[in-house]
Amino acid sequence: MTDEQRVDTMGAYGSAWGHTPHLDRLANEGVRFDAAYTPSPVCIPARACLLTGQTASTIGVLSNHHVLALENPRFLTWEFARSGYQVASFGKHHYACRRQAFDLESGVHIGPLVDCCNYKVPIDPAEYNVVHYDKGKMWKWLFAGRFPGTVEDTPEMQNVRQALRWLKGRDPNRPFFLRLSFLAPHTPVVTPAPYDTMIDPSRIDLPIDQPGDLKNLPRPVSESLQKHAGAHVFTREQILRTRQCYYGYMACTDHCFGVLLDAMRELGELDRTLIAFVSDHGTHLADHGFYQKQSFYEASARVPFFFAGAGTARQAVVRTPVNTGGLLPTLMEMAGMAVPAQVQFPSLAGNVATGVESAGTPVFSEHDYGVWGGYRDGDRYVMIRDGKWKMGLFRDPRNPATFADDDGLMLHDLAADPGERHNLAAAPECAGVRRELLAKIDAWDRRRDIRVPTIRGENVRGR
Repeated sequence: MTDEQRVDTMGAYGSAWGHTPHLDRLANEGVRFDAAYTPSPVCIPARACLLTGQTASTIGVLSNHHVLALENPRFLTWEFARSGYQVASFGKHHYACRRQAFDLESGVHIGPLVDCCNYKVPIDPAEYNVVHYDKGKMWKWLFAGRFPGTVEDTPEMQNVRQALRWLKGRDPNRPFFLRLSFLAPHTPVVTPAPYDTMIDPSRIDLPIDQPGDLKNLPRPVSESLQKHAGAHVFTREQILRTRQCYYGYMACTDHCFGVLLDAMRELGELDRTLIAFVSDHGTHLADHGFYQKQSFYEASARVPFFFAGAGTARQAVVRTPVNTGGLLPTLMEMAGMAVPAQVQFPSLAGNVATGVESAGTPVFSEHDYGVWGGYRDGDRYVMIRDGKWKMGLFRDPRNPATFADDDGLMLHDLAADPGERHNLAAAPECAGVRRELLAKIDAWDRRRDIRVPTIRGENVRGR
């Protein structure tokens, strides 16, 4: 599992500049989902949804300020433990609950050399070619720079080494469930040499948008995202450097993943193991005029998602939109386990086992803008992807009449406009589409219990 990984980091998803040969090989050998969407384009909500199999508004976790406060959370990983699996997680956990989802949780989140905003050791900013977002209203992220150590010193490689020690020391007579959760390519985007200069930034074919370049933007973008993490504070050279380090960071992460795969092959584990790969959400790199996640544009909401290895079909691509919340239900069904009734995301085991497309159904995602502190705090923003259409708007599930037609409305025809450059929210000819999609959102809300979020306090896992 990765964090903030866009699909265009991988050649398997059509990237001409990404360098991920190990991940590409797995994705091409197994079953790749081409239109996979996160349950929420924010770290903690996305991870909590993946672990519970429930939607963000059902568990009451819609932003990184919320805590999974259910009295008796039922993590799907517990079902594997009850079935005799050895269950462990290494790396970034970040799901904000006082109870553990895994029997063993260990590893390195960021490490001692950097944090999200600063180097923790002396460096020469010019030599390391650092791009520091020092004009933000909220956080002063490190968006680019060289890592002050070797590849072996990175959190990614340290977590691989810890996971391998666990694999070698586990009971070989019992099955295992291992999650390896990389921070990469989340900020701080500090990339070790030689990966920090491996990617030629001139080959990265993404628009560089400034505020005002795109018309009819939903106000969450123009009034929040572009102001708190706007691309306008950087020069063109700095933007290219952030992209170079971001895609280089994924190249380094792919190398670390390759070390894991090679070791599993030597241990005789690889051919009999089912591997699932996913990112919690994506991010922006000056496309649409800002950095970071929190949007329903493809860069933020669509993620790499594939299965390979034991029990999977070979060389298949599923193009029907799906939600990555089906990850653990899929693994449970593939393992012959019963999927609990609480689960709201459908299992994709049929697709994974056969490689056959399934009938398309609407896919939803949601989050709360409270984390941005200043624009519609506490208001739920929801997305629907249905066929070629994607729509986002503010919607109160407890009072559907509220925010029915508001300043957050976005509507895109992804077949005609895959880059989402033209917001059709106000187009008269799309009025019928808007009504149809809104009715499907309201029907989705009526099928679920909705929980009022609990604000995070101290001593909560994932801080």
